[in-house]
Amino acid sequence: MLNDLSLRYKIPIRGTLLILITSLTVTAALVFRAYDDLKQDLLANAENVGLVIARTLVPAILKDDVWQSFKLIQPSVETRETQFNEYQPFQPESIIILNNDFVIYVASDPFRFPMLTSLENISPTYNSLYQFLVSKPTINTQILDLPKTDSLYVTTPIVSDNVRLGTLVMSYPRASFTPRFARIASRALIATFIALVLLIPLSWYWGVRMARPLIQLSSCMARVGKDQPAIHHNELYESKDEIGQLSTRFKEMLGELQIKKALEQQVISAERLAAVGRLTASIGHEINNPLGGMLNSINTYRRYGELDEMAEKTISLLERGLLQIKDTVSALLVEAKSSHRYFTSDDANDIYTLISPDIQRKKIILDWTVNLESIHLSATLIRQILINLLLNAIKAAPTEGKITCYITIEKNLLMITVCNNGEAIPSNQLSHLFEPFVHYRSDGNGLGLWVCYQIVNQLGGTIEVISNKNITRFITKIPILE
Repeated sequence: MLNDLSLRYKIPIRGTLLILITSLTVTAALVFRAYDDLKQDLLANAENVGLVIARTLVPAILKDDVWQSFKLIQPSVETRETQFNEYQPFQPESIIILNNDFVIYVASDPFRFPMLTSLENISPTYNSLYQFLVSKPTINTQILDLPKTDSLYVTTPIVSDNVRLGTLVMSYPRASFTPRFARIASRALIATFIALVLLIPLSWYWGVRMARPLIQLSSCMARVGKDQPAIHHNELYESKDEIGQLSTRFKEMLGELQIKKALEQQVISAERLAAVGRLTASIGHEINNPLGGMLNSINTYRRYGELDEMAEKTISLLERGLLQIKDTVSALLVEAKSSHRYFTSDDANDIYTLISPDIQRKKIILDWTVNLESIHLSATLIRQILINLLLNAIKAAPTEGKITCYITIEKNLLMITVCNNGEAIPSNQLSHLFEPFVHYRSDGNGLGLWVCYQIVNQLGGTIEVISNKNITRFITKIPILE
């Protein structure tokens, strides 16, 4: 289940688990270390106390003064009324003085440990202690941690002038350091809890930050093939680490995909337009033959026939209809044939004169810039491109609007830019704008831009359109012949 989670959850969860494991491990180690330190402290304190008491008892034992010996050991015994103090040294629960035969000489609790009673007869626990002391007598202090007992035992020989007088036995209950251990453990747990409260939210914060670039990259990758995201819309992580390098490579891949898609669209559009052009040209040639015959028949009938008023109306109506068909077919038969006359600035001035009435009628501001003398391009074809683009711009521009026309030469290319501030062309029509009979306005026959495209394409140039709510711009680039 964890493997199927999103990284925005997986990384923080794993970080939280690591913090929990580390914190609990460190806390457990500290608690066990504290337990061991308490035990060592108890044993060291017991050893020191035993040596001091053993030396103090020597005069009383030499005088066989039992009462004095009892008074010497009694203050060192822990009573039930003693209140817990974590800074107070450990005190023994009971103290027993044994003679060399391991018989009780005196004890801090005479009722529990009667005098002149052998240690082995006190209880099974003390019988184990008796067996150990008999089997391993020593002149050094010993700390005995006997199995299955509730106490720790410290045995210290009582020696005077290298003569053993007896043995001092002190018992410390294992539970005597439980309050101290509980206090230390509680402090460790509180510190661990505070650390967890601080570290877990921090772990989630950094985990989410670490996962964010991967999630963004995954989201963008999931959209490839469905809705290719534009590079400037992708807020991908940028840095020199591995994730940043992956994001950079992904952006480069998106750029290449966009170029590939644009090229594919251009190829498809060019093939579609070429097919439409071949079809319309073939149809136009087939129409022109009978059309020319019909117009010649009308002219012959008018010249040699006798026409009454009704026949004249009918013949005129037929002639106008046939001429309209001829104009439409002529537009479909665009061919970039070489011209003996090249385009010059005078041709541009002629076009300016031709469109001036339409400009004045709509009170349009025309920004007209022509920067050329003469170019090796057919004047007829360039004039047709300019007239079509300018007439479309005039129709699209609002009353008292603005049109811009730049005709310049850049890097051996004829640059024609025509702009208007009319309504934007709908985005769903932009890809079909140069097809025949496509209208992005209510008037016109939809052939002007198609004719421009055919001429520019046959001259080896390009034509593109950029349209938004502020301006619509047609940009034409045609290579100039050497």
